[in-house]
Amino acid sequence: RFTSPHPAEFTDDVIEAMADTPTVMPQLHMPLQSGSDRILRAMRRSYRSDKFLGILDRVRAAMPDAAITTDIIVGFPGETEEDFATLCDFVTDARLDAIGVFGYSDEDGTEAETYDGKLDEDEIAERVEHLSALADELTAQRAEERIGEEVVVLVETLDPDADGPGSGTAEGRAACQGPEVDGSTLLTGLTDGVRVGDMIRARVVATDGVDLVAEPF
Repeated sequence: RFTSPHPAEFTDDVIEAMADTPTVMPQLHMPLQSGSDRILRAMRRSYRSDKFLGILDRVRAAMPDAAITTDIIVGFPGETEEDFATLCDFVTDARLDAIGVFGYSDEDGTEAETYDGKLDEDEIAERVEHLSALADELTAQRAEERIGEEVVVLVETLDPDADGPGSGTAEGRAACQGPEVDGSTLLTGLTDGVRVGDMIRARVVATDGVDLVAEPF
């Protein structure tokens, strides 16, 4: 899995290499940090929100089933209500598969530690809660868009309480799901003989939040 590339250096040839290399999963974690260009400048980020959205469009053109995830810092010094609203609009437009939301806190020795305009902890917590709720809603919608997709699922755990052939279930990850953070896939209707480590071809038939439910074929 290719994680955390710098947007400024994530060029079309890198996207092409990802799409053309079977051993590279169609999943990309690209840290955004903020959807407000003003805050990105304050963070000393060299990219802007339009560039980030352009990368998403090119990745999806090359890999239509790709999952794209990100991390966001809320409450950076000087972040206004307008900046936060811009961030929420950006997240809505981006159609991301998973979003990590973190409240800003000072880190020793960083430039941001010296900035004016610090938000109080209650305001940061309120914005984190708001954006996290929005992220949960949007990523669940993104998962629903995968209903009907064909996936290959790596089996990680088996249900020990299956009643017989065709009633077994297992949990694992599709290629678009990173370990531990991007949801999982529940396989239903399994026959005997499935083992942990097997790769099962299946079709997504339902979702549960960001998690997928799939049936083998």
